[in-house]
Amino acid sequence: MSETPALSIYEKAFSQTDKTDAILVVEGKKLHVNKALLSCLSDYFDTLFNSNFKEKSMSEIEIKDVEFEDFATLLSLIMPEALPLEIEKCEKLLELSDRFLLPVAKRHVALFIAQSDMDKEEKLIIGDKFDAEFLVEHALSRYRDKMDYMTMSVIGENFSQKTKVAIFDDFFFHFGKDLL
Repeated sequence: MSETPALSIYEKAFSQTDKTDAILVVEGKKLHVNKALLSCLSDYFDTLFNSNFKEKSMSEIEIKDVEFEDFATLLSLIMPEALPLEIEKCEKLLELSDRFLLPVAKRHVALFIAQSDMDKEEKLIIGDKFDAEFLVEHALSRYRDKMDYMTMSVIGENFSQKTKVAIFDDFFFHFGKDLL
């Protein structure tokens, strides 16, 4: 007799309950979700579940071009018991939070990065890349003396205008009086 393989933590987090009413399929694996919750927190899922698309009436909806564990982790960030985050996966999760229009998950990942031991320059680059204002502010709070800002000409060349303004404001807030 063959044994049924044990469910992964990702599959367990999205097993069917009396509160789930939709199934998302990623890489052949099922995630049981609550349409109302996802629709409330994501314009992507609101459109998917509530607009006049064929997916609205499907019992199972396939989500393509995403890895199962990444997608399950992303969706777990809006649940009471989020799956554990790994710093190596954070950029992918920020990318997915933008793709699936989940600002709550994006904030959760940005907070995780802010609390990590990642260096301030990398936090600033990631914050700019994903328009994570909190992460940019956090990274800038780690710049404490004028010499810290010397790397800006190298790392900040391609920053968005928004981040460049934040850097300028931060620098002049701390050191503007010294320049006069």
